[in-house]
Amino acid sequence: MMQDRIAISACLIIALLGSLFVAALLESRGAQATAGDGWLFLPEARYLKPMLLGFHGAAADLLWIQIVQYVGTHVETDMKFPQLAKALDLATSLDPPFLEPYRFGGLYVLYLARQPEAGVSLLEKGAAANPDRWELPHDLGRYYYLERRDYPRALVWWQRAAKLPGRPDYLPRFVARLYAKTGHEETALELWLDLYRTAQNDFLRSLALQEIERLKAGSSEVLLGL
Repeated sequence: MMQDRIAISACLIIALLGSLFVAALLESRGAQATAGDGWLFLPEARYLKPMLLGFHGAAADLLWIQIVQYVGTHVETDMKFPQLAKALDLATSLDPPFLEPYRFGGLYVLYLARQPEAGVSLLEKGAAANPDRWELPHDLGRYYYLERRDYPRALVWWQRAAKLPGRPDYLPRFVARLYAKTGHEETALELWLDLYRTAQNDFLRSLALQEIERLKAGSSEVLLGL
């Protein structure tokens, strides 16, 4: 019966999230091996999705809440996130159009966990799954510009983002600057200002503010305010 299927799916979701909560709790108390094992047993999306009977979005939403709690716990303790990339991959596989795990999850992995390959892979996965959204190619361009100083690759992603509906007004200007190979410090400052304004957690906001102050100190010509 349909009601039985719904009940089974609900139980599966609750069991999944319960295992994540227990793992995160144990890890926060120092039981590193046990907690690591709990996160390692996250199921693969290809096996989990058929059992959810269409409740993929609900599972992804609840999993994302647990991921945010997991990140918050480790920001306050050891700043280590060994299973974060795996959990984010599961959440985005369950609900590919769900942008938040890609965007903020990608930033967590890039800037908090310092796992650039996993962060870039997550953002590229999101860009492929959501070809009409400007946010993910924008974030990839920002990463290559600010972190890697890889201006040609940043240009590729920003060109893509600049053609999509809803993109920020400044993107065409950034593309023009990269073509001219000028204005890199000013562009970097605008990017960090944008990250500061839109950051959803204190760590990223503090990181952006440090970079803004550094760039302003190094260039007396830039007089933009917060």
